Amino acid sequence: MNNLKIQKTVFAIALIALPLMSFADGFPFVKLTSKENKMITLRVGSAQSDLTNIRLKNQFGQVVYSETVENVNGILKNFDLRHLESGRYKIELENALNIEVLPITITWDSIAVAHDQFTTIHKPFINLKENGTVDFNFLNLNANPTSIIITNEKGNVIYKENLGNSSDIEKRYDISSLERGNYQFIVQNGGRNFKHSVAL
Repeated sequence: MNNLKIQKTVFAIALIALPLMSFADGFPFVKLTSKENKMITLRVGSAQSDLTNIRLKNQFGQVVYSETVENVNGILKNFDLRHLESGRYKIELENALNIEVLPITITWDSIAVAHDQFTTIHKPFINLKENGTVDFNFLNLNANPTSIIITNEKGNVIYKENLGNSSDIEKRYDISSLERGNYQFIVQNGGRNFKHSVAL
């Protein structure tokens, strides 16, 4: 564990610019419309990331529906939710860059879309360079406590760090002295785990 060198870098970047850039590269347009008979229509604009995972979670966080679709020219889908029990649900759209969370409430005869509660979760950016250093950037707009774990290909934890709850976290990890093999970076934030593998 002592072989891992950590360098913290601070950049004077306007925070207002970062979410705009990430949003432009993620989901530039998302619209959710409720209709009669507990039908709902999802419209998503085209994005640079071709694949989008659409999943519906119940109030316990259980996935009751999941589908991965291509998003080259946009997405238009209709969902019939008459078979679901009344309660609070979340529709999540995930691509390589972002996760959009769209809360809805299903009653016995209708669906209410909580437009004012739509949120965007920016996924961590992790990039391994040829010299064995790993750049880490995370736009943590919800200010959730964040930590990072690095494991080897046997699943053993070789490094763990509490990164705090800053809105913009940037670090550099030097793993060049580690043995050749596969390593996994696990970022824990707001009850979610983001995983990224690198190979030395």
